[in-house]
Amino acid sequence: MKYNAVAKKLSMTTLAAAMLAAPAVNVFAATDVTIDTNRVGSLTVHKYDITAAVAKGFNTDKYESDGKQNAEAEKELANYKIEGVEFTYMKVGDISTDTVGGQVKVMYGIPAELEKILGLTDPRGDHKHTSDEVYDAMKNILLNNTQSKNKLEDYVMTGYGHTAMPMTDENGISTATSLPLGLYLIIETKVPANVNTTVDPFFVSLPMTDKEGAHWFYDVHAYPKNQTNIPDIDKRVRQRDDVGYGKQEYLDTATSSEGEIVDYIVTSHLPKITSKATFLTKYTFVDTIAKGLTYNRDLSIYFYDNEADAKANKTDAAVAHWDVNSENFRSSYNAASEKASQCTVQMTEMGLKEINKYDSDTQIETNYSGRWMVLSYSATVNADASPILGDFGNNNDVNLTWRRSNMAKEDRLEDKCRVFSYGLDIKKEFLAEDDNVNKGNPTDVKFSLKNATDGHYIVARQDKAGSGIYYVVDASKKVVGGADGLDEEAARDGATAFTPSADGTLIINGLEANDYILTETHTSRNYNLLKDPIKISIHQTQDEFVPSKTTLYDIVEITNNPNKTCIETNGERAHAEVDGSKTEMTPDTFTVDNKPASGNSSVSTNARVKMKIVNTPSGIPQLPATGGAGTIAFTVAGCTVAFAGVMIATRKNKKDDENK
Repeated sequence: MKYNAVAKKLSMTTLAAAMLAAPAVNVFAATDVTIDTNRVGSLTVHKYDITAAVAKGFNTDKYESDGKQNAEAEKELANYKIEGVEFTYMKVGDISTDTVGGQVKVMYGIPAELEKILGLTDPRGDHKHTSDEVYDAMKNILLNNTQSKNKLEDYVMTGYGHTAMPMTDENGISTATSLPLGLYLIIETKVPANVNTTVDPFFVSLPMTDKEGAHWFYDVHAYPKNQTNIPDIDKRVRQRDDVGYGKQEYLDTATSSEGEIVDYIVTSHLPKITSKATFLTKYTFVDTIAKGLTYNRDLSIYFYDNEADAKANKTDAAVAHWDVNSENFRSSYNAASEKASQCTVQMTEMGLKEINKYDSDTQIETNYSGRWMVLSYSATVNADASPILGDFGNNNDVNLTWRRSNMAKEDRLEDKCRVFSYGLDIKKEFLAEDDNVNKGNPTDVKFSLKNATDGHYIVARQDKAGSGIYYVVDASKKVVGGADGLDEEAARDGATAFTPSADGTLIINGLEANDYILTETHTSRNYNLLKDPIKISIHQTQDEFVPSKTTLYDIVEITNNPNKTCIETNGERAHAEVDGSKTEMTPDTFTVDNKPASGNSSVSTNARVKMKIVNTPSGIPQLPATGGAGTIAFTVAGCTVAFAGVMIATRKNKKDDENK
């Protein structure tokens, strides 16, 4: 009499997957055809962090799960043991041998309710099914992963006789002994905080046959797999106006003029969630923005199925979009401090259901689990004294507080980005023919300022009439060229005419790091206009930020991430050139909550380009600038020194200029 083997099909999850299919093959030896009903069985579960092991080169394909203990695999995985995992089992069917289609096969009696969940029919009218039938049914329903897992887990946890196994010990092992023979349904009910995915429910047959189908054995070993990845966070920024000039990438830092809109994204890779044991129960972002910027309150949330589209926020490729009217999240705005404001974005119960891929009421599955969530919003750089100019920049911090049903405590992740603005610090002077005394009137002088990189003229407002202090308010409407652009003359006419104060001070605040052309259009009576425009280049501060990693460490020390907080790396500091020569930049002073903003310093270095512009009397001919540190050339005729054109000097060269 020949028997179909009870092979690995029903036995266990494997090293490589939640459950591995293997065909039932071979027959029993004539000496071992009967199940010893006087015996009992046992189940031993071995838990390893396969995610970490594979990342370090472990090859899952070299091992085949056959229900027996594998000492070689255990040795190789010794550093990846997971403690604190709970499995719960329930006997769901008796085991017997019956003749099916002229062949003696092992059969399992399956309750009608479980048959329904598995999608099994009852062709023989006895609720008995072969191992092939049970295995194929389990395989098919798990294609609809979350819903099926939850139905099976609910069946076990609400059924009679379910029993929790001991938590896996320091070796990742849990054992249940003295188990009556039959078919068992095993579910994973508790996992450590760093485990984000429970294994699929699986069947174990007690007893089962060896690989060859020749002998029964009653002590089964299973090696189920867990994944241990966790959410992450990454905040980036770009200036919206720059998109029109081909600069579309979101980065850790951006430079922007005052009055401009900057776009922010916060990207978070959601964990793959396939069980109630690891459902997200909290997912809340707190975004803090510097006082120098104002939220535009236009937050949207997008979901992407790949990282590249998420990091570029390609909204036309999003698989889902929650707008400001969505009931899946709530956003609120408040003043975080004297120098900052906050936006809190909290996933609602409805939103968490969608993210968890399960709605217990409608049984509707969604597609957010394991995808990339992107919070997208914008802010406007204020056209006043609130933005910090220079290297310190305008900080934008975000933190994510999250929790799963298997976590005793919340975890917190953080990241930041930064927006930089700069300015000009100009001193206007007039050179007399006789005694070098300033006799011109600075309030008669007018300048236009063009952003040469982006091709538009600067529009600004004066702080107070006659102060000579300006704040950029619009650097986008006067674009030269394009469908809605103006010609050069019209654009310049619509720009701000910058006029120094009575003492010659001209401060222009809130410029992005670009190339500029400063042109003197009017000067004081009896003085020459600058012969040539002045070329100014401002180079942005370079900072990099590495987001923090979870404080819930992986099981294996080598996989632990060292940065519990966001790591900041300072790169090149801001610098500038005037007519091709490097020049000095003056600092910006500020306070945050009436305290020093950075350590013991409330000074932001390299904030404004320092310049001195000198006009010569009209009786002296103009000559072009040398390009040297902004200093205008002199010409000598006989023994007379003729001062010509404009003298532009940095503070660095001031002493040299005074000695000439």
